[in-house]
Amino acid sequence: MKRALVALLVVGSVACALLVARAGSAPDLTKGVGGIAAWLNDLTGECSEVRRDNDFTAFAGPVRAKVYEPFVAEWGTCVKEPYQRLGLIVLRPGVDEAWRKALARGEVRGDPDLAFGDGFALTGSIGMEHLGLKRLECTPDACSFVQIEHH
Repeated sequence: MKRALVALLVVGSVACALLVARAGSAPDLTKGVGGIAAWLNDLTGECSEVRRDNDFTAFAGPVRAKVYEPFVAEWGTCVKEPYQRLGLIVLRPGVDEAWRKALARGEVRGDPDLAFGDGFALTGSIGMEHLGLKRLECTPDACSFVQIEHH
């Protein structure tokens, strides 16, 4: 069931009701990437079929895989526009610290290109603000999760 938030907007003397999709509850991670896909499907009507592959390095690239892979409990992909292969990743704790250390060693630049939830991540960036996900901002000294805001 899709969850929605009705917002009342008053413009001048006219009141308008806006229907806004919202994330609501979190995915059921006891079901692995299938739980993430079900959550996305519930919210968006997309991501109904999970594809699994064993080669995370081919999907993420060698640099990102080196940092992410020790923290990937399970991963798969699904189709969710505009992505033909949206990565769904169940995470073990520690990817933030691993990225910070890799940044300090000069192995990576910038911030991870994942949108983070509690115990999971998605590889996309477009529309992630509507799902209540966060981005990870890092310096060589510290990282922090920051709410993704609508632009």
